[in-house]
Amino acid sequence: MNPGDNPNWFAESPLSRLNVEVDQDEAVRSLLAAPNSLLLPLWRGDPLVVSGEAAFLSIAARSEFPNTSPLIALGARDGVAYFAVDVSDASESPEAAPFADIGEYMNLRAAASVLPRGDLAIIGQARWLFEWRRKHRFCANCGAPVDFSMSGAKSVCGSCGAEHFPRVSPVAIVLAVHGGACLMGRSPHFPPGFLSALAGFVEAGETPEEAAARELFEEAGVILTNVRYQFSQPWPFPNSLMMGFIADAASRDLRLDEREIVEARWIAKEDIRAIIGGEEKDFFLPPTFTIARQLLERWSGD
Repeated sequence: MNPGDNPNWFAESPLSRLNVEVDQDEAVRSLLAAPNSLLLPLWRGDPLVVSGEAAFLSIAARSEFPNTSPLIALGARDGVAYFAVDVSDASESPEAAPFADIGEYMNLRAAASVLPRGDLAIIGQARWLFEWRRKHRFCANCGAPVDFSMSGAKSVCGSCGAEHFPRVSPVAIVLAVHGGACLMGRSPHFPPGFLSALAGFVEAGETPEEAAARELFEEAGVILTNVRYQFSQPWPFPNSLMMGFIADAASRDLRLDEREIVEARWIAKEDIRAIIGGEEKDFFLPPTFTIARQLLERWSGD
């Protein structure tokens, strides 16, 4: 897939990233001092939105945040450096967070429906890194506290010297098709009527294609053939890399693992097209910004 061809939200950031494997602290300090650098505030992973746009503040606004607020460098675009600051500890509620008087810290899933995709890719990167920093403050090798680089995408243990990088959890999501219909299901945490493609984490020693076939068999008893990769999506909730597939099902026989899938059915391509076109049915599709929806749109548009 060529750059610019990925239809998924949170993908294809417009920023040039720092090389985190090289010591960048000196370069980051220089960028922090540049008056044209920009700063993105997040409260518990949600961006500050002002007048329907993500708030990229002047770097001078850094003085308005607590000194203890984590800061990371995200990259650069057109000679402008982008930073993000985590203001989660500055207040107990988003309404009281710094600069909340000029906008709102909008739930990122809601923001995904209104913000430009380039901005969402930047926000998703920042959310991902802050979540990783919050959960990985100690060395996985010896248990000592770690020091985070100024780029925010690397930590080093001061005790044993081990280096650590942000966690990425690979997920295979697959749209099984058979004779002009696709398989959609609902897990227990989805509301009634919400159907989506089936997915599962890639296990150790397994390819994404093998994971797709295994998950469909385990969750729905469906045997897959011709598993075809389509595209991927970084999914910052909190750290998944979604890899999307379309695959052929040997039959429409279902045997559900109801601990994982409480409802599943085969949906005709015409019904998918009708919902995308605005018609109402007795079920609804995932939001446009999800990879599941993009798989459905690609398949139904063939």
